[in-house]
Amino acid sequence: MKKLLRTRDILMLTLAGVGDLLEEVRDPMRMMSSAYKAMYGFIPNSYSRRNFSQAVWRSFRTGDIEKIIKNNKQYLRLTGNGKDRMQRDFPLLGFSRKWNRKWVILIFDIDEKQRKLRNVLRNKLKNIGFGMLQQSVWITPLPIVGEMSEFIDSNNLREYVFVLEVSSLLLGNSKELATRVWGLNKVEEKQIELEEKKKNIDASLKKLDGRFKNGEKERMSKPKNDCVGNDTKELDDGMEKMEERKREIRKQQLELILSLPFAFNELLPDKLRKSF
Repeated sequence: MKKLLRTRDILMLTLAGVGDLLEEVRDPMRMMSSAYKAMYGFIPNSYSRRNFSQAVWRSFRTGDIEKIIKNNKQYLRLTGNGKDRMQRDFPLLGFSRKWNRKWVILIFDIDEKQRKLRNVLRNKLKNIGFGMLQQSVWITPLPIVGEMSEFIDSNNLREYVFVLEVSSLLLGNSKELATRVWGLNKVEEKQIELEEKKKNIDASLKKLDGRFKNGEKERMSKPKNDCVGNDTKELDDGMEKMEERKREIRKQQLELILSLPFAFNELLPDKLRKSF
């Protein structure tokens, strides 16, 4: 799932704690798009203080966030209404993070003559976090029996579709099942790859920072027309390019998190669990 994130989305996702972020943001009015910076490590021009403040006040008006006071400091947090909205806007994330240890299984039998109806059902299942267990048998750990029931009724699918809710014990190891059905091992491999790239960049940045500081000291001790100044500028440019690459990796990691079908820690591979 790729989603174009608005300022308000960034705010709400940050408050929801996606990506191992704080569940509360302190003094938001004094920060320049602090939620975006917490996620990506930088603040693009499109996320100005004005835009961020507007997103905060708009969320206040809709009742999605509220102010609380802790230790004489002001914080923001999601309300119940805000959590419900996040579940609707990002249904695959499962923001409760507490799995009821039950699987919802959907079985359908729609013949080729009704291919269009079958495709509508399949697309719906993919969009709300189902994975294909086998042909015409789909499964999800999300508690969405009610939503599926409404969808089935509204599309006159009762005679073609059966929905079951079963204990995870009947389906073997839940973590292995989730990994197999949704290919989470590939997502984990991508996360490991991105983490490794970020570590390499951090190591290079540390070396460049040391050279930059040494170059600054040397520049201060030499005449202004000395070439050391140019060397320092090249180091500065090199560090900025690496920071840019690091920011891009952070964005890829967020997109990776948002591509997951659910966020129940006990069902995720180790590297992905550490992302939450």
